[in-house]
This record gives sequence, C-alpha cells and structure tokens, in this order.
Amino acid sequence: FQVQGGARPHLAQLLAVRSSFSGSLLVLNRLQVDHVRALSRVLFLTPHLPAFVLRCRLRSHVLEIRQLDRALLRLGLGQLSEEELRAACYLRGLNSTPLGRAQCQAWLEQWLRLSCQLQGTQS
Repeated sequence: FQVQGGARPHLAQLLAVRSSFSGSLLVLNRLQVDHVRALSRVLFLTPHLPAFVLRCRLRSHVLEIRQLDRALLRLGLGQLSEEELRAACYLRGLNSTPLGRAQCQAWLEQWLRLSCQLQGTQS
C-alpha cells in the first residue's frame, strides 16, 4: 500500500494496514525512528526531537484524537462550525485549507468510520 503525491488514501487501503495502528499505543515503541519522525510530520508535530520525546508526544496526540473521536461520534459533525471542522482535520493531519466545509465534513466522517473500526466500537 502506497500513497504518493499527497493523495489521500481510501478507507479500504487504510483498513488493509489497520493491524499496524490498532491495539496498544505501546506499539509506537517498536517503530523505527525514521517512521516516528515521518508520523510526527504527518500529524504536524515537530520531528526534530529525540526519539523518546517524539514517541511520548505521539502517544499523547493519539490518545487525544481517540478521545475527541468518541466525543465527535456522540456530538455529531453537524454540530461543528466550519472553523471547528478545519481544526479537527488539522489535528488529524489533514491540511484543510484548500477544502470546503462539505469536503472537511466528508473526510472527518471517513476518519470516524475508520477510527471506530480500529477501536472496535460501533458508530
């Protein structure tokens, strides 16, 4: 599975590699430093820190996203303003600047479906 040229992967592509991202956050300890740095860049986190610090920041960031995903499922995306939608996309690693409100909402809906499937919850 490979995504090039800034293309967003389809849900089916992401599900194919889900075992790499589901389960305990301790899996971050097994990632190579280059992968930790790349993941940090994708999530707009500073990659120029020692690996231990990057792993801690990633763990914290992922936990925050998991909690926010649960809250978004309960609240519903329709309750968010455009600014909140864009902030939610950015937090999850998507530059939403060129996207409209409907595109941001569609992307977040896909994200939440994937998040639910990875966490084993029902939407």
